[in-house]
Amino acid sequence: MASIPFSALFLSIILQMALLWSIGSSQKTGFTSIDCGSDSDYTEIQWVPDNKLMSEGTSVVLPDTSIDLVLSTMRLFNGSQSKYCYSLSNSAVTAGAFFLVRASIYPGKNPPYTPKNPDGYFHFRMLIDADMWGDVKILSGDGIWWAYDAYVRAKHSKIDVCFARITPDGDAPFVSGLTLRPLPDTLTSTALMTEKNCFLVCLGHKNYGVPLSGPSWIRFPNDTLDRYWISHEVPDSKLTSTQEAIDRTADSLDQLPERIFQTSLTGSRDFTLNWSTLGNDSVHYVVFRFSEIDPLVNTSGMRVFSIFANGVLLTTEGPIDVFARVGANAAYSFGKTVTLDAGSNITFTFTSLVSSTFPAFVAAAEVFELREIGALSPPSISNWSFWSK
Repeated sequence: MASIPFSALFLSIILQMALLWSIGSSQKTGFTSIDCGSDSDYTEIQWVPDNKLMSEGTSVVLPDTSIDLVLSTMRLFNGSQSKYCYSLSNSAVTAGAFFLVRASIYPGKNPPYTPKNPDGYFHFRMLIDADMWGDVKILSGDGIWWAYDAYVRAKHSKIDVCFARITPDGDAPFVSGLTLRPLPDTLTSTALMTEKNCFLVCLGHKNYGVPLSGPSWIRFPNDTLDRYWISHEVPDSKLTSTQEAIDRTADSLDQLPERIFQTSLTGSRDFTLNWSTLGNDSVHYVVFRFSEIDPLVNTSGMRVFSIFANGVLLTTEGPIDVFARVGANAAYSFGKTVTLDAGSNITFTFTSLVSSTFPAFVAAAEVFELREIGALSPPSISNWSFWSK
C-alpha cells in the first residue's frame, strides 16, 4: 500500500521555487493586498504598503537577496501592547459577507532578532475579530514563506486581524503580508460556516498527481478566488493527465479551477494520504475532488473504491464510482467531517473494491478545521456531508 504524507498544519512554500506574488494586471472587486512593513506601493502587482494602515511596530527591511518585494519587508510588533490589529475593509466588506483572509509570514534567512525559546522557533498568536485563529511556530532562518489561510464571515464593515505575544515576555509577532479575498456564500464551505456558525482554518488545498515538471502550485487567475493549490508531484507511473476540457457543472458552486481536475494521482489499488499535526480535539472537514480522465474507463463499475479516515469508513452512502455519477471528464466531489487520532493526524485510506478493474485515484483535496465563532474552544459539531449531484 502506497503512503503519501502531507503535513498540513499550514501551507508552506519553499522560496527557492519561483514565487508568484503577482495576481495579474487586473484585480477583482473586493481584493485587498497589503505589504506589511513597506512605505511604497507598486501598482503593477497591486500591493499597497501598510504605513498608513498601521502606526505601531517597526518596519524592517530584511537583508535577504533574491526574494519577492512583499517578503523583503516585515512589520515587527516589538512594543509593549498585548496585541496589534489591522482593520481590513473595502467596498465588499459588509456584515455577513464571506472572505478568505491570508497572513503571509517570512522570518528571513537572517531574522532581525532571535527566538526567546531555546527550541529555535518563533512563537506568537493570530486572532480574527477576537476569535482564536492559530499559534504560529516558525523555525528561525528556515527560508520558507508561510501562508496562513482562514475563511471568515464579516461581523461588521471591517475584519480585524491581530497579532499577539503568547506570553508577556514571549516572542514579538511579525507579518510580511495580508490579503483579503471575497468568497461567495454559495460555496460548500461557506454554506457549512452558516449552518454550523463557525469559521474555517484552511489547512491545505492539495493538487494531487502533478507531473514532476510542475507547476508548483495553482492560484489566481486560474483560481478566481485565489486559493493556493499546492502541487503533489509524482512520477509518470502514478500520474493520469489530460488536456481535455472538464465539465464542472456538478461543482459549479465551488468555482474550482479546471486544472486541478486535469491530473490525478493513480497508484496501487490501495493507497493512503497522511495529514499530520492538525491540532488536538478539533473537528475537521475534508473535501476530495475527482474527475475520470482515463479514456480506458468508459463504463460504470470499472473504478470503484471506498475512503476511510483513521480506519473509519467515510463513504457510508456507498463506494465512489465517479464515472457512474458524472461520466467522463467531469468534476465530482465528496466531503465529510472527520475526527483525529491521538496523535493529531488523519490517515485517509483509498481502497479499491475487489470487482474494480482500475485502482483508486484522487485529483485534489482540501482540509479545514472548524472553529466556533466567539469562542476559543472547538465546537461540538455533528457529522456533515455532501455528495455532488
